[in-house]
Amino acid sequence: MSNRTTIWFRDALVITFSIYIVFSISAASWDNLKVVDSPPDSCKTGCPPLLNFPEEGYFHYTNSITFDWDPVSVNYRVSVTDDDTGELVFDGNYTNSNTATTGRLSTGTYLVRVYYTGISGSTFDTYPILKSELVDIVKESGEKLAIIWSEVTVSYTIEIKLHSESEGNLNLAIIHEKSKLENTEYTYSDFTNGRTYSWSVYAQDSKGYDSLASPLRELNIDTTKFLAFEVFNNWEVPFLLLGVMMVIALQAGVFLAREERDD
Repeated sequence: MSNRTTIWFRDALVITFSIYIVFSISAASWDNLKVVDSPPDSCKTGCPPLLNFPEEGYFHYTNSITFDWDPVSVNYRVSVTDDDTGELVFDGNYTNSNTATTGRLSTGTYLVRVYYTGISGSTFDTYPILKSELVDIVKESGEKLAIIWSEVTVSYTIEIKLHSESEGNLNLAIIHEKSKLENTEYTYSDFTNGRTYSWSVYAQDSKGYDSLASPLRELNIDTTKFLAFEVFNNWEVPFLLLGVMMVIALQAGVFLAREERDD
C-alpha cells in the first residue's frame, strides 16, 4: 500500500470516527440524566400538582410562556355494611371515578357509604361522607348494587412571583394570580425583560380543600446570563462542544502528521 493510500485511509478513519462521536453525543437521551424531584406521597390536604413546563432556566426572546402541569387525582372509598350484623361486605378504593358495583349480595338491608379521601396524598383525620343510605335487597337470589355518587371536582390556581431585592434581602411578590383553572395549562405574556420570576400551582377541590403548592420554579426572562447558563447548565451543550473540539483536534493531528511526513 502506497504512502498516499495509507494517508487517505487514515484520514477516512479519523473523519468517520469524528462523525460517529458527534452523532452519538447528539443522539444521546440527555433528558434521562436530568434529576427529577419525586413528588411527596403524603400531604395533609393533598399533594401539589407535578410541574411539567417551563423548567427552571433562562428564556431568551420569549414574549409569552405557556405553563403546564399534571392533573391531580381525587380518591374515594366505598363501603357496604350489613345493617343487621354490622359485617363489612364490600370495601373498595376508587380514583377519578364516581361509580362502583358490588358483588352479589343476599337478601337484607345494607348501609352504603361513600367517603371522600381527598386529593392524591391526602391524610385526613376524618374522611368527609359524600353519600350514606340504607338499601334493601329483596330478591331471594340476591343482586349486585350499583353505587353512584356526586363527583368532587378540582380546579387550579397559578401564582407568578417577581424577584426583587431590598436592603440585601430577596423579596417575592405575587404579580399575577389566576384561580379556578379547569385545564392544566395557562399562558402568561406580561413579562419584563431582564427580570427573574418564580411560579407555582396548587389544586382546589369542590369540598373546600386546597392541596399543597408545588415548589417554586425560577424563570429568567431575556437576561444577559442566558448564553452562560445554556453552556454550563445544560448537559447537551458541553458535550457537543467537546465533540466538536475532538474533531478539530483529530483533524489538526492528521494535518501536522502529514506536514511532518512531507518535510
